[in-house]
Amino acid sequence: MGSTGLHPASAHSLNEAITIAALIVGAVQIVFLYNLIWSYFNGKPSGGNPWRATTLEWQTPDTPPKHGNFGPTLPVVYRWAYDYSVPGAAEDFIPQNQPPGKRTRPREPPTRAT
Repeated sequence: MGSTGLHPASAHSLNEAITIAALIVGAVQIVFLYNLIWSYFNGKPSGGNPWRATTLEWQTPDTPPKHGNFGPTLPVVYRWAYDYSVPGAAEDFIPQNQPPGKRTRPREPPTRAT
């Protein structure tokens, strides 16, 4: 037996280290809660598609989608789900339900290596 009675002396220093780690984690949680509350009252709304995803679940009128998802008519799908970095597109992504041919920038001619 150590000097503390029931626990060995090495357990005392381990207990101190765990207590310090718990206090640090608790302090970080206070920072997290402050950020959460501040963002709730002062943060910018993210909108219906914050990640600018191309898939249909982010094209619904309500996020998250309500019962029935798309309303009375289903969307028409024109392209695959991951259509990013399309040459000539105005945005970096093109949603699946956007008709083809809605380009706002002309395509650039391919460059040749010399």
